[in-house]
Amino acid sequence: MNPFLLPGRRSKGPIVSVFLTLAGMLSGCSHESKISSQPPRAVRLVTVAGSQTNAETLRYSASILPYAQVDLMFRSSGYVTNISQVRGADGRTRNIGTGDYMEQGSTLAHIRREDLQNQLAQAQAELDQATAQHTKADQDYHRAKALYSTQSLTKPDYDQSEAAFNATQAAMDNARAASRRAELLLGDADLKAPFSGYVLSRNIDLGSLVSPAANAFTIADIGRVKVTFGAPDYVLGQVRLGQELMIQTENDATPVKGRVTSISPSADPRNRIFAVEVTVNNRDRHLKPGMIASVSLGEVPRSSISIPLSAIVPFPSEPEHFAVMVAQDRAGTLVTNLRKVQLGTTHDNSVAVEGVRPGERIVSVGAQLLKDGDPIQAIP
Repeated sequence: MNPFLLPGRRSKGPIVSVFLTLAGMLSGCSHESKISSQPPRAVRLVTVAGSQTNAETLRYSASILPYAQVDLMFRSSGYVTNISQVRGADGRTRNIGTGDYMEQGSTLAHIRREDLQNQLAQAQAELDQATAQHTKADQDYHRAKALYSTQSLTKPDYDQSEAAFNATQAAMDNARAASRRAELLLGDADLKAPFSGYVLSRNIDLGSLVSPAANAFTIADIGRVKVTFGAPDYVLGQVRLGQELMIQTENDATPVKGRVTSISPSADPRNRIFAVEVTVNNRDRHLKPGMIASVSLGEVPRSSISIPLSAIVPFPSEPEHFAVMVAQDRAGTLVTNLRKVQLGTTHDNSVAVEGVRPGERIVSVGAQLLKDGDPIQAIP
């Protein structure tokens, strides 16, 4: 027995030790809670005003494209033995190239014919052989049919004669198709312009070995051109098929007229813009593919909610999008609520947005220093 303990009583040392340990843990938790809490940040708030209606001038940048453009390729492999020639500005004859005008059906180039002629001769010989075999099989089949009708020929011999007739018929059909294909390939040895237009590029030279996958020429029809631009959804009511629009180019003071020939039924998922196409007569060919033009649709009333530019912050998880800090009251404390918005047009120091409602309060100064859920304090 321990001489320092009275009989019948237990030591309270362990209980006191546990109590002190728990007290220390609670004290530590309380201390950590105080460290994690932060005082409200002083910010300026602005109340979102009602929507305003403004007249927006509808002018859009447009691109000029050829009415038709095609890459021309040979149907079979071969060596280029001829390229059409034209007289150049210096009076000398040269091979056709970029910028030359070609009429529909004119020959641009052709490959060596001897190879294709040999293929045609071989296909014709195979057709003649298949025809001769089929003629003999036809005679044997008719003879077998007559003998079988008088029971002078067994059924297996008759079936064998019929099968030989069908096989030679199929072989003759295949040989005829191969002969026709060889004729087409020989005819396509000349590469011709499918429509009248300008040569945009030539990728072959005399003696080049071409293949069906190689682009030989690119030709474009610019007798008419397509002027394309993108319009948002609220503008579609101002555009209709057949509508006449004025096209203004940067290097021409005189606008030209065109008609709307195509309106995309769906918007581009990246920017929510609808593609509109205007066809313009270009007989004098003063409009060139690649030029920049502008299209005016007049003015349209547009209602929008505007907020200060200083209230806009990047959306954290999507840097290409934007957001605002909306002030919300939680148990008597103002805290921030990060909300994604879509931006519209800017006017001086304000920007039109979608995603906030009139009467809401947003942080106009100090929003860049805040995170979602931070406590704030409004200052004048």
